[in-house]
Amino acid sequence: MPIARGDVEAGSPSSAEGTPPVAAPARDDYHGPMPMPTPSLVLIVGDPYRRERALAEREAAIRGEDPTCERHARFVDEVDVASLDTELQSAPLFALGRHFVIRRADGIRKPAPWVEALGRPLPPATFVTLLADELKATSPLVKFFQARGAVTTLPSPSARDAEQAVRDVAAATGLRLRADAAAILARRTGGDLLSAAGEAAKLALFAPEGDVSAEVADRLVFPAAEPTAYPFYDRLGERDLPSSLRALVDVREDAGRLLGGAVRHLARLAALRLLVDRGVPEQEMAQLAGLPPWLLRRLLSQARRFRLEEAAAALDLGVRLDAQVKSGGIQASDALLKLAFGVTRSSPPRGRG
Repeated sequence: MPIARGDVEAGSPSSAEGTPPVAAPARDDYHGPMPMPTPSLVLIVGDPYRRERALAEREAAIRGEDPTCERHARFVDEVDVASLDTELQSAPLFALGRHFVIRRADGIRKPAPWVEALGRPLPPATFVTLLADELKATSPLVKFFQARGAVTTLPSPSARDAEQAVRDVAAATGLRLRADAAAILARRTGGDLLSAAGEAAKLALFAPEGDVSAEVADRLVFPAAEPTAYPFYDRLGERDLPSSLRALVDVREDAGRLLGGAVRHLARLAALRLLVDRGVPEQEMAQLAGLPPWLLRRLLSQARRFRLEEAAAALDLGVRLDAQVKSGGIQASDALLKLAFGVTRSSPPRGRG
C-alpha cells in the first residue's frame, strides 16, 4: 500500500510489500578500502537554500554508491506513518537502493510514531532524509537524530553575514559581485539566500562576463522581501546604534508593536545572560528556553555583549518606556528611539517613570 502520492526517480517504481530482498551483484573489482558509507538517516534543519544544497550533496553521495537508487519525495502531511513503516521495511523490486525525502518535518505533530518507525533497522541501501525549517531542541525527533549524530543544522546568515553569504551564492552561479552590489542584493532580498540565488541567476543573464556593478544590481534586483522587525531586534541586541537606526527606518510596522517586540527580545537576552553567568551548558539552555541551537547561538552572541546588570537595566528601560506609551506619556516612535539610544550605550540607563 503506497503511503501517499509522491515521486520516484532514477529507477523503476517501488516494490510491492513483502517482496523478497534482491541480492546485490558480486563485486570482483575491489581495489582497496571502501569509502565511508553514507548515513542512512539524516535530519537537515535550517535555511532553505543551504538545506537544498546539503540535500543535493547527500543525493550525490548516495548516487555515487548506487546510481540506480530510487528517490521518493513527499511532504510530511502526505505521509501515513504506518504505511511508511511498512514501505521502509520492504525491499525494492527494481533497484538496490531507495532514498526517502520527507519535507516540512517541522509539521510533525506526533513524533512518537515517527521515532518508532525510523528506529527500526532499515534494509541495506535504504536512506531517509527529513527536511525542516526549524525544530526545537526539545523535540523527540531532534533528540532521536542527535543520538545518532545525524542532525545537520544550517542557520540562515545573520544580518552581519548576509552580504558575504549573498556573494557566495552569486559565486555559485559564476557571478562576481562588488561589495556595493552585494549590499544591494542582500538588502532587497532581506538576506533570503533562496531569493538571492534567483536574483543572481537573473543577473547572470545581463552580465555574461560575470562582473556585476552596483548600478546593474540597483537597476535589476527586485525587492523580494518585506523588511521585518528581526534585523532591528538583532542590531539592538548587538548594541550597534547606526545599524539599529537603519533597520528601524526600513521596517513598516506599528511603532507600538515594535516596542513590545523589542522588550520581549531584551527579556530573552537578560534571561540568557543570567544562564551564562550561572554556567549553564548550551544544550541545557536550549531545552530551558525551547530554542533551536542555531537561534540560541545567535541570541547568546548578543547576550554576551551585556553584563548581567546592563541586560537588566536595558530590560527595565524597555518596560518603563512601554508603560509610558500605554499611559499616553510618550509617543511609541519616540520611545523606540530612546530605547535604541539607551540600550546601545555602554551602560543602559534605568528608565524613569
